Amino acid sequence: MPTHSASFAHPFQTFRPLRIAASLCAILIAGPGVSAAAEAADGTPAQTPAESRAHAHMAADPPDWDAARAAFHEAADAGSPTAMAHLGWIYEKGHGVAADGDEAAAWYGHAARAGAYDYAMKLGWMYLGGQNVAQDRARAEAWFEFGVDAGHTPTQVAWASVLISDALGGRSPERVFEARTLLESALNEGYGLASFFLARLYMEGIGGHPVDLQQAAKYTRIGAADGHAQMQGWLAVMYLRGQGVEADVVQAAKWANLAAAGGDAAGNDLRLALEAQLDPEQIQAARQRAVHWALERD
Repeated sequence: MPTHSASFAHPFQTFRPLRIAASLCAILIAGPGVSAAAEAADGTPAQTPAESRAHAHMAADPPDWDAARAAFHEAADAGSPTAMAHLGWIYEKGHGVAADGDEAAAWYGHAARAGAYDYAMKLGWMYLGGQNVAQDRARAEAWFEFGVDAGHTPTQVAWASVLISDALGGRSPERVFEARTLLESALNEGYGLASFFLARLYMEGIGGHPVDLQQAAKYTRIGAADGHAQMQGWLAVMYLRGQGVEADVVQAAKWANLAAAGGDAAGNDLRLALEAQLDPEQIQAARQRAVHWALERD
């Protein structure tokens, strides 16, 4: 049987929690026209007559931004969080008005307080990174904590990622335990992204967090089973090395195949390296397991 002596980088060494989490959360709140602001606080579609008029004005060719803005103001005055969020978006992007980050932030704040908690998270990222507003850590933390206190799971994960990033930079390392609690809560609510950060805490011992490879493997397996290609690559490395799991080169090749299929470059590198060393029966078994997993998931 071939020996498996290929050397692979630490599965988490290129991870940047703040950047990755920010981009993922930004996708969730990409813009009022396509995501959270199209829903009421309870998640049900909600559009007042004034908002319907506003959307009609925006859909005109060319858009009538003044009329749209007036209609959104009418709906916002009546308490619509989606209208408030749209006004924030209009001022953030400068649609028919001069772009004004502070005015945008004010409207996003109204929306968050009215129950559209995605915008608490958005404000956290805006103030943390100085995106169209003056950078303000205290305000960022206040908005993240507003969303956390409201039980908004994406904000819990976002804030946890910031605390982990802080610890990596030497700031308040003891707060990784607060981050872990937030992540565990979010994962219990079905928010799979939390497993990404939990796996890293247990793998690397960030901020003095205890290292526990079995726990790291547990959370990595959750993310891998959820279809996260990078975590599938991590799990492949764990099976190859016997980190937190019993070493199993065929399982390693299975997860490397899946990671590669999902577009993970490191997973593809591992797949190629393993296939250069495994015998044909092992390669076939790994591929069959990967196909079976994919079919079962569909």
